[in-house]
Amino acid sequence: MGKDSNLLHNNEQRAYVDLMNQAQHIEVSLDRQNTQQISANRLRLKTRCAFRGHDESSGSKNCGNFLELLSLLALYDEKVEDILKSAPKNASYTSSTIQKEILQIYANRVRNVIREEIGDRKFNIIMDEARDESKKEQMTIILKFADKQRQVKEQFFDIVHVKYTASLTLKNVIFNVLLQHSFDIQNFRGQGYDGASNIRGEFNVLQALILNDCRYAYSVHCFAHPQAAEITRLVSINELATGTKMNQIGTLQRPGETRWSSHLNFVTSLLKMYNATSTILENLKNTASSYSQRGGVHKTYNRLRYFEFIFILHIMKEVLGITDNRCQALQCPSQDILNAMSLVLTTKGLIQNLKDDGWNELLKNVIYFCETWELDFPDMNVQYIVGCSYIKKEDVTVEHHYQVDIFFATIDTQLQELKSRFNENVVELLTFTTALDHNELFKLFDINKICILVNKFYPEDFSQQEKECLPYELKHYELDVCKHPNLRKISTLSELCKSLVENGKSVMYPLVDRLICLILTLPKEIAEKFDINEIIDYFSEVKDRRV
Repeated sequence: MGKDSNLLHNNEQRAYVDLMNQAQHIEVSLDRQNTQQISANRLRLKTRCAFRGHDESSGSKNCGNFLELLSLLALYDEKVEDILKSAPKNASYTSSTIQKEILQIYANRVRNVIREEIGDRKFNIIMDEARDESKKEQMTIILKFADKQRQVKEQFFDIVHVKYTASLTLKNVIFNVLLQHSFDIQNFRGQGYDGASNIRGEFNVLQALILNDCRYAYSVHCFAHPQAAEITRLVSINELATGTKMNQIGTLQRPGETRWSSHLNFVTSLLKMYNATSTILENLKNTASSYSQRGGVHKTYNRLRYFEFIFILHIMKEVLGITDNRCQALQCPSQDILNAMSLVLTTKGLIQNLKDDGWNELLKNVIYFCETWELDFPDMNVQYIVGCSYIKKEDVTVEHHYQVDIFFATIDTQLQELKSRFNENVVELLTFTTALDHNELFKLFDINKICILVNKFYPEDFSQQEKECLPYELKHYELDVCKHPNLRKISTLSELCKSLVENGKSVMYPLVDRLICLILTLPKEIAEKFDINEIIDYFSEVKDRRV
């Protein structure tokens, strides 16, 4: 009896010791395994590996990146290996369903943190279209806001599959995401879109639909962040030396995907080096290493010598040349919005002048270019024939085709795009925001314009009493902040907003601070990717036409 009693006591004592030894607890082993899984997931994210495999059965030669990496980690950790081997066969914590649930939990926790950080503040939504590897249409949603410290943030919030890319569907998806996370739709103060998106046409309609429900969700062309200085330097290099005919040496300027000026440099350098480029392609037609390469070179050479290609190249030079100054201003680090908006207006005028008075000069230059390099060009007065079908268009001459179907159509597309991106309302809004510009010791500071800005564009964000008090607060602000020594070296409006908080001025001037936060939600910062696709896409549509 005593022996059995001692045995029971000893068992209980060992159980107590084991209980106190936390290193032996099952949750510790699971935590260790979870840590390994998280590390593996991070590795796959960095290397853009697929999460799961198509065949994860025990007999599969490749169970997918997740399970294979987990097995690899088990080789270096006996405890993890033991757990994987001894786990019940019906254990599902490594299954794709559980792993996706874990990822969804992580994503929701991140969204909750972002939601708490925004709180009741005003925010802007930046949207873009993104297809996955299966070519399914998806829409990314990024939220832009100013936090408590007035730090402007752009947080990736969600990526949503959209079955249809119609504007009404996109609007419903956006509002569902916002309502799902308890956002107040009336705090929606701006909308931006990636101009290079494949569904940008739907975005134009989407803007109007959102404005119907949110009157002050202003749509401003979506400028993002500056490119790295090294990329800018490399793109701007134009390695073109002087020379004649076969002695002409140079490198064609490669068009950068996000730099407008690089496309202008590419077009101008191709025109300058046209003969040398043609000669090289002509030689490569017979000397290329493979049949497919020779065929590709032959096709490129023929395209290069078509009159229509030369004609379109000259149009591109004119249009890109006119719009280049505007694009440089929008990409300028000083963010001189006032001058940029002035250039938008002059760009509209110059493009309209090109349409009204530029045809004869353009045609003259194209024909002279063809004569210089002994290229064939059509008789502009004969009847136009459609492609290789030899179908004649009644009362349509070759000149009419090139002038109306290509030249006028291109110009009209550019004018329509400019009016859509920079309508009078947007230009006026951005112009009034410069009244708070801090550059050159607040030289553009204008109390009247600031009051107009509040009354016209943000009437719901200020009470009537606050609107009446605003001019007096601005007078104090002008004498105090505009001459404050600690606020003279700031370079951006977001830095000014942060400095007001750091120096206690945001409490003294709450109305000004609120207005600056509203302005900061507008997607009007330095351009990383300015849209050139309207021109390029149109030329791609007409490139296969033949005279």
